[in-house]
Amino acid sequence: MFSTSLEPVHICFDDATITGDEITEILAFLQSDTSDNPSGLNELVAPVDERKRKRTMSNRESAKRSRLRKKRRFEDLTEEVNRLKLKNQELVNQLANVLSCGNAISKENNRLKTESVCLEIRLLELYRFLVAMQSPISTRLNYITKLMI
Repeated sequence: MFSTSLEPVHICFDDATITGDEITEILAFLQSDTSDNPSGLNELVAPVDERKRKRTMSNRESAKRSRLRKKRRFEDLTEEVNRLKLKNQELVNQLANVLSCGNAISKENNRLKTESVCLEIRLLELYRFLVAMQSPISTRLNYITKLMI
């Protein structure tokens, strides 16, 4: 262990002096196998070590559960993102379809309005022609002349 063949060393702590031999004895005691002395220091250290080991294991298990929860939450959110993307695409397609139908209906509406105006003009012309046919001859001639101009 330690050689005591050297000169004795004296260490002073205020008024106490510790020699090299005393240090060697203390180190030998601390390094000795404590299994020979079950009622010694081991009894005090063992419960503390066991509690520390249990606490460490508990912390590891808790961290593992936390990681698993985080992983599951991430997977759930990823699935939800994918589902929402699909739903969004469906809605975009529906909107495009509605807009396309709306444009077609608007064009048809404009065509019908134009046709309606043309028919109203034609009806007015026919009405004037009918009135002209029922009036005296001079009025009819004036009306027909106006139509030709």
